Amino acid sequence: FMRVSTPESEAEARLAVKDLNHNGYKKLIAKKPKPSTTKFRILSHEKWMGHPVTRMELIPITGRTHQLRAHCAAMGHPILGDLAYGFFGEAHPNGGFSDEVMSKMSPTSAAFELRRDAEDTVRENGRTMCLHARQLTIKHPVTGEQVSFDVA
Repeated sequence: FMRVSTPESEAEARLAVKDLNHNGYKKLIAKKPKPSTTKFRILSHEKWMGHPVTRMELIPITGRTHQLRAHCAAMGHPILGDLAYGFFGEAHPNGGFSDEVMSKMSPTSAAFELRRDAEDTVRENGRTMCLHARQLTIKHPVTGEQVSFDVA
């Protein structure tokens, strides 16, 4: 999983996996954190099933695994229904930051109660993560030409 790398989180990660000693782990741990950049723009403030939500446009400048999800969580606004980085997330719900650091860095972050209640509603209604591509651009595998697909 992607997370915001801090000296504390790196020390915590080393402690959590100190007993792992196989070659796959050694190769993985040798990798250093890579920079990642996401541009974002607020499109609207809405209500979803009675909960205030913000619709955003996210543009990944780099292409890291879980980048958009980790960056939204690190801003204190996890993607609705995100099972890894959301309120009940198995990864790092605040992108790797503690609640104390989050409140200082992002004073507008979604309140604990709001995140909990919204995620409860997601679970109760069997919803999936609210992250959808508006445009997808790829290099064509045969021609090498850049091809874009847009939502109608």
